Amino acid sequence: MKKVLITLSFFVAGALSIGLYQYFRSPEKAMEQQPVFEGSADGFAGLLMDYEWEAGTVVQLSDTIQSAERKSITLPHGIIVTKDTSDQSLWPTKGYITLKGLYQGKEVDEFFGETLIRINGAFLLESSKPENLD
Repeated sequence: MKKVLITLSFFVAGALSIGLYQYFRSPEKAMEQQPVFEGSADGFAGLLMDYEWEAGTVVQLSDTIQSAERKSITLPHGIIVTKDTSDQSLWPTKGYITLKGLYQGKEVDEFFGETLIRINGAFLLESSKPENLD
């Protein structure tokens, strides 16, 4: 009887500690957080001209894909979005999309001289095929 109570209390304590950890942990992925900015790539790039944002800020962007690679896409104004490794959805290569990711900063491309804006750890929220656009 004593072994049963000790075993039962061990499992209850373990379950309680896991539950408390999940409740109090800070979310790491963009999908688990509320975005600080929601809007178009044009609006986000315009804000970055006036303000510097902290790396890791969650943003939700909706715009048309300019170019696409296997794990990243490019939106207007040099915004390069890299897919989160846990996002198993198939990203479109063209059309209008909505995604949520973590802002990582701005950099100047040494070869072309243009400013690039990096968004990493992104998740696809919604996509529209180009033939459905008005």
